[in-house]
Amino acid sequence: MKVYTKIILDKNNNVIYEDSYDYNGSILMTMGIHYTFGANKGNRLMEKKAKREKKLAEKKAKRQAKEGPKKEVEKEKPLDVTKPLSLDFLTNPDKE
Repeated sequence: MKVYTKIILDKNNNVIYEDSYDYNGSILMTMGIHYTFGANKGNRLMEKKAKREKKLAEKKAKRQAKEGPKKEVEKEKPLDVTKPLSLDFLTNPDKE
């Protein structure tokens, strides 16, 4: 691993001067853990989300198998927009 002791950059981020040395000690492994942990955060979150969705899908499939297929509820017909509303239509509860 290359350890920098001094780096001088110009205003365009071009390296003017760098001083570094190679390091292969025991702390090298612990230094890399933090970098890879943060770098893989997005992958871990996506895997966690996929696992949660898979678990929910299994629960839903199990519940549907237990209850049987759902019957569709008949929806009320919307009002016809071409016909005007009358007072009788609004106040008569027996009229369909």
